[in-house]
Amino acid sequence: MSIIRADGLFTLGVPPEQYHLPHPRLGLPVILLVRRVLIHAFDLLRERNFPFATALEDEITAALKSIIESDLRKSGKIAGFSKRTYDPVIRQGQVTNFNQTKLTKTPDLCFKLRNDEDDRRVLSEHDALFVECKPVDGTHSVGDKYCDDGLCRFVDGDYAWAMEEGMMLAYARKRTIASHLIPAMQDSKRYKRLKVVDLPTAVANANAGAQVFCETLHVSRHGRGFPWVADKGSATDILIYHSWHCCE
Repeated sequence: MSIIRADGLFTLGVPPEQYHLPHPRLGLPVILLVRRVLIHAFDLLRERNFPFATALEDEITAALKSIIESDLRKSGKIAGFSKRTYDPVIRQGQVTNFNQTKLTKTPDLCFKLRNDEDDRRVLSEHDALFVECKPVDGTHSVGDKYCDDGLCRFVDGDYAWAMEEGMMLAYARKRTIASHLIPAMQDSKRYKRLKVVDLPTAVANANAGAQVFCETLHVSRHGRGFPWVADKGSATDILIYHSWHCCE
């Protein structure tokens, strides 16, 4: 929790020597586990006739969060994902940005590994997989909505600023990564704005290509132009995983 000092600046609640930046990578196994959880949640909602074709962004996100909590994390149906290994999934929980000048940033979903080790040198509230959810369809363009109003938040240090991984979750209607996301990111102005190092490529061995209702998981790499707090250097690149799910 951020603390206001008398001079109006903010600290992060612990002295700089008690945490490292960046935090340790979550690693691909964690990313793929969260991906399996999301796929399973979408499947369960389809079985229960959730109206994906007409539902609004917040309605889909709320439904996903509810079913992940009620049906998946507490039951432990998916190996590795349970209340023993993960804290409750948070929807739109408030976090601060990289320099604590923005106090109420609200990433759509937050998956936080449960860790009882007291010696991990991290900022606990900023140590998680942060997920930003966006619809992409005829009224929500990939460039404006997904990139300029979503992906840029990771680049700017609003979300996941202490991490080196984040995730974008797309509610896709007649839009694909190859035909819409990559061209949008290749726009010269946006390419620079998003500090693109590597355009999205398919994640090897993600094994999601056979899924009828989602695309193969992709990953892109982006630079970040902000300095970390407490003179801990310039923020390193961030990997953004793109999980696109059919909501037609």
